[in-house]
Amino acid sequence: MPEAGSILVLSLWALVAPVVAAFNGLAWALASAAIGGTALALVPGLPTIKLDDTLVAIITATAASTAFVSFTRRRLTSFRAKLLGRYRNAIHSLVEIRKRAEVFEKVNRVLENRVSSQKDSITILHDQVKKMASLNLDQALDTILETLVLFAEMSCGSIWRMDEHTKQLVPAATLGWQDYALRDVTLDLDSTIEGYVFRNRKIFSLRMLLDSSEFDRFATDRTVITMPIIIGSKPWGVLTVEDLPFERYSQYTETIIAIMLSLAEPYLRQIMEYEKLNDQNEVDPETGHPLLSILYRTLDGDLERIRHEPGFVSLVILEIANFDDLLGRWGRERIKHMLFSLKNDFDTVMKTKYKAFHFKEDNQLAMLIYDLDQDGTSFFCLDLLTMLSKYRFAIDEIETPVELIVGFSSSTQSGESVDVMLGAAEHLLSVQRL
Repeated sequence: MPEAGSILVLSLWALVAPVVAAFNGLAWALASAAIGGTALALVPGLPTIKLDDTLVAIITATAASTAFVSFTRRRLTSFRAKLLGRYRNAIHSLVEIRKRAEVFEKVNRVLENRVSSQKDSITILHDQVKKMASLNLDQALDTILETLVLFAEMSCGSIWRMDEHTKQLVPAATLGWQDYALRDVTLDLDSTIEGYVFRNRKIFSLRMLLDSSEFDRFATDRTVITMPIIIGSKPWGVLTVEDLPFERYSQYTETIIAIMLSLAEPYLRQIMEYEKLNDQNEVDPETGHPLLSILYRTLDGDLERIRHEPGFVSLVILEIANFDDLLGRWGRERIKHMLFSLKNDFDTVMKTKYKAFHFKEDNQLAMLIYDLDQDGTSFFCLDLLTMLSKYRFAIDEIETPVELIVGFSSSTQSGESVDVMLGAAEHLLSVQRL
């Protein structure tokens, strides 16, 4: 075979190693080169190859190109592996981010629902508390029980107060008592859970039975939660939750009850003070409302109180302007009853904390309004006149035209003394009589 054939065969052999190195790596390239070289040397019929400068150059070029191709392949493989690793990590991170986003979205929905429900709860609680603004004890106690039905799903409960004569607790308000006759209507202070709570001013909850044997001597089958009702730093009675769903029994429910009693305390204190005034026998024999003397002392006490703590008190006087015209037709007693029957409507419509009194004349009803400044009192009087403009007075089912005027004063402007406030309110009345 001619020399050119030997060079051609050698060139083909030299190409094998770089090509194999490019696809399979250096080890396979070396193996391929070794197999090809052996074939060139041992297989008969192949051209003889002499070791000369051309052969050395070809071998050197083959080795260099194989090494370069192998190095390049390793670098590309390493770079590709890093890119794939980064891609896999990016995918994993994206999956984790999506999972976290889903979790956060669920948490956000829960928080939004919780905030929304809390807003609704606050609105409901505000509306319930407003019901206690009138000086009606039965209504206030019923409102407390009604609120626990709304917030704790209580199905049976009661409020007990101390009877000063028997020194025992008696029911002041009940809810869910199907058979009143079969229940205890008096509770001893020493032998009942309610008495224990009243004496010690401590809450009782069924969970306490697991932690202490202190309550083993009491019958605990009729109470789930019992809390003291404190009015003016003194125990007044107890609230007992007798039955509620198992899933609603929690410290959250206990907290709700405590908050409710705390919000109710100022209203109950006002009611107690008002009842105390009525017990002083300084009341009108026909209507049962306190007289001017009690109004004077009450307003004086309120002005002294707000000198030391934040608050307002306003005096509103309602007067029948055409009283003399009505007197001959209906009689003094019936007209007085008609005027003071407005109090029940005020309790229902106005939802404002106040106390009602007789004023100086038989045709005058005085009210002490709390927690309203000068502007608030003005708006209250406007609402009052609006309500009275639509009111239909009737005696013996005969509607009677009644002209009403209003005078008022507030402690924010005329709160130096009782006499100043009375004078300011009466001055407004005198202006309207002209």
